[in-house]
Amino acid sequence: MPPPHNRVRLLIRDMMTVTQYQAILAVARNDFLKIFRKLVSSAQVLSTEETSYRRYCTALLVLRHFQCPAAVQGLTVSEWVNRKEVDDRVVIGFGRNETMQRAACFALTKEEEAWLQAYYSHIRPRVIRSDLNCDRFFLSSADTALLTVSNDLGVLHKAYEKSWSMGTLENFLRATSRQARGALETAAANLTDTEKEAVSSYLAYNTAVAKLRRVPTPQTVVATATLLDSLAGSDTDRFSGPSGTKSLDFAAFLMRFPASADSKAPTKLDRLKTGFPGDRVFYDKWRAAQKAKRMERLLKAFTRKPQESRVKYGILKEGWKNNCPKPADVLAAWKPATQFVIETDEDLRRNVSQQTWKGLAIKDFGGEKGLAVVATQPFSRVTSCVITMGRTGQRPLCIDAQTFPCECHPCADTVGRRLNHSSKQANLCPEPFVLKVNGQDVDVVLFRALRDISVDIELKFDYGVKRKSFRGEDQDLQWLDE
Repeated sequence: MPPPHNRVRLLIRDMMTVTQYQAILAVARNDFLKIFRKLVSSAQVLSTEETSYRRYCTALLVLRHFQCPAAVQGLTVSEWVNRKEVDDRVVIGFGRNETMQRAACFALTKEEEAWLQAYYSHIRPRVIRSDLNCDRFFLSSADTALLTVSNDLGVLHKAYEKSWSMGTLENFLRATSRQARGALETAAANLTDTEKEAVSSYLAYNTAVAKLRRVPTPQTVVATATLLDSLAGSDTDRFSGPSGTKSLDFAAFLMRFPASADSKAPTKLDRLKTGFPGDRVFYDKWRAAQKAKRMERLLKAFTRKPQESRVKYGILKEGWKNNCPKPADVLAAWKPATQFVIETDEDLRRNVSQQTWKGLAIKDFGGEKGLAVVATQPFSRVTSCVITMGRTGQRPLCIDAQTFPCECHPCADTVGRRLNHSSKQANLCPEPFVLKVNGQDVDVVLFRALRDISVDIELKFDYGVKRKSFRGEDQDLQWLDE
């Protein structure tokens, strides 16, 4: 028989509700939202804050959506970019891994999607290392797949140990995935058999259970997520702190008025019409965020240190008449780009041989568009080598995207063949190179970025036939350029 204090602990654990196990999310929410506001406004974020933000995101999936740590660790970038919007939720699917032989699905709210998108767009690209290739969504600070979701949950609890209310159950009980899922099972005891089956499928227990369940539809996943919210007695306000609503205001302001380099500043009337304050607090923050974006664009536009006159011309060419950096500030912040020698780069040779391209994913847009390639990390103009494809021993080189599978990679759906065409919005430029791969000279076509490419942007290049494609011949065929 366990000692008396352990028996008391077990008794208390049996009495715990789902809401009590989710208490850490409410306690840490305000700090989490402060970091979120920094991310969406392009403010400086410390590495410790980035780690805390990731821990909250994983805790959200474990405690609020009841996903086991193995499922959270197995989430990939490809699955994130292929998420589906259903009603007022966003459905995410997890792929197969060593411990879960079927895809696990869950449905985020739009607010939760924005939180994870902030991690994906702003934090994940910062920890990606050039010498490693990892497709997992959650990365450690060393750019390796996150293997410690359970440990992260414990660290998050410990960080707020002093915040627990004295004399309450939360003061000496810490939530784990198993405990939260067990509390949910208890809460679901009075459901119908159909509802219980839907809950079991949502939790994706294990392989044996999965074989007995039908694959849920996105609509079923959304309905089950709503059911779980009712079991936990949860709604948006349940996770709000004393100032939870106000803390989201500027984040909502940026979502309503994106502060890109080319955005038009919202007028006072625009702000009032959308329910925001008419004062200059949010407006000034918005201008600072846009100014930082414009500074970033100007710095990336010059591969060599420019003269002040060139910076002034660049600002004039962009059409910015106000809220732009001073040329002197641009010159002070400019740094030379890292040199990249294509022919001797070992990582590039390995990527050509194995067709493993970092920072890219194939996304299914559905409908007539179908599959396309999107960036999962930022690429800088000119200096980034993006993708390769081509055939050996043929001159002039011809990109063959029709033969599938290709002779050199018969078991892979290569990223290159999924690039779409655009004559006016192309952001890639093909260039031929000869690389020595596995001791042999290989003709390849590499793609360079024509402009800065952000996360989630589709990659396109112009492979249309024009008059200039014939090297001076058939110049009278004007219809080719139409």
